[in-house]
Amino acid sequence: MKKIRITKDNIKSWSKYETLLKEGKIKFDSTGRLRYLHGAPVGDLIQTRTDKKGQPIFQEIAEEWFDPDSQKAKEFIWP
Repeated sequence: MKKIRITKDNIKSWSKYETLLKEGKIKFDSTGRLRYLHGAPVGDLIQTRTDKKGQPIFQEIAEEWFDPDSQKAKEFIWP
């Protein structure tokens, strides 16, 4: 399946993530990767199904994820 990574150039296409960015719940690191505040990167998006109108529905998948209260989150240093 094709993966889509959210970037500064395409975030306007993903209103859910654009809203999270505006609310300060996620932010871009110095390398341009979108991350949750505890440091885990926002996962790539894959199309999981199509709605009744034929529009694709995407879901976030993560190769790297960690609990916001974990030791890894507490020790995370922003790049």
